[in-house]
Amino acid sequence: MTKYVSKDLKVNFKNRIPVCYSYSRKRKIGILGGSFNPAHVGHIHISNTALKNLGLDEIWWLVAPQNRLKSSLDMENFDKRLGYARLLINNISYIKVLDLEQKNQLYASYKTVKFLNQRTRKVKFIWLMGSDILDNYNKWLYPKIIAQNVHIAVISRPGYINSFLNTSRVPNLGKKLKIHKSRTIFHKNKPVWVFLKNKLLAVSSSEIRKTKTYT
Repeated sequence: MTKYVSKDLKVNFKNRIPVCYSYSRKRKIGILGGSFNPAHVGHIHISNTALKNLGLDEIWWLVAPQNRLKSSLDMENFDKRLGYARLLINNISYIKVLDLEQKNQLYASYKTVKFLNQRTRKVKFIWLMGSDILDNYNKWLYPKIIAQNVHIAVISRPGYINSFLNTSRVPNLGKKLKIHKSRTIFHKNKPVWVFLKNKLLAVSSSEIRKTKTYT
């Protein structure tokens, strides 16, 4: 079981911000947003699945200042969530943990997508989400606008594999691409998405918080 950091841990990662991106380079980058409360091996599992299936160069974890769909009562402060995520992936070079949303006051995913697209036409972005997140996708602000402006990959998560495929959330994502064509998604007109399956890893941030297993 992945352990979370204790509340008295001093996170000293402000001076270890990764050399994270260049908007001028031609790269394929996956965007994994979320509260990361805390970050865990499930997030790494999603990232690995996307990296291999989509032929990505990097994956950016965007730690959200606050998720409007989640209670702030059990939410650790931003610096601690950011710092622990960086600690977790310290030896994984292709994952970059960024405070891009906090620094630029981007409090909704559609704003983040717009921000990224305005800064480069060379980088090809794809939005990553676990299939458990898709359950609330229709509650996001302007979900159709997100799908119209960035490619999307949904990665299978335990308990959220097939049931959601027939829900009202899916039409907001656009056309579904067959998995064996997943690497061609960047050449497809948006909105388009692909569902990626892999060996499931049953771990979640909420389960980790419930165990109270701190280092």
